Amino acid sequence: MPALIAWFEELSRSSVSFAGGKGANLGEMTRAGLPVPGGFVVTTAAFLAALDAGGARGELQRLFREVDADSPQALADASARMRALVERAGVPEEVRAAIAGAYARLGADTAVAVRSSATSEDTGSTSFAGMHETFTNVVGEAALVAKIVACWMSAYGQRVIAYRK
Repeated sequence: MPALIAWFEELSRSSVSFAGGKGANLGEMTRAGLPVPGGFVVTTAAFLAALDAGGARGELQRLFREVDADSPQALADASARMRALVERAGVPEEVRAAIAGAYARLGADTAVAVRSSATSEDTGSTSFAGMHETFTNVVGEAALVAKIVACWMSAYGQRVIAYRK
């Protein structure tokens, strides 16, 4: 199984497919010796494991395929359903344990930032700037896991869905 988390120092430009652009760039900066606080990325493998364990992945794909992005009501309804599916899927124990272990390695009650680093956020033809949630000063394992789920849910906001369509 692919890694559920990856430390910044393990990441580089070649990590975009599983760590996203922000994660890969944090890795590049860390490896270049810039003053980046220690941290880790929750990988796409963890996100997909959560969706699969919660039985949400297929329904999310179906809803995305079928939504009429030109209908504000259809978009709002699909977004609400998709976000609820992600929230209900939650975080399976193996993913939670990987996150908890990595967070503990940073130190007890360390304040962290939780940001989306989706693998297709910013490419030569797309820019999702400002569409996904960002949380700063997150302290504690429970709060961290909750904010990770909130970031995952933000991948299914109305603006994000319309833009991807």
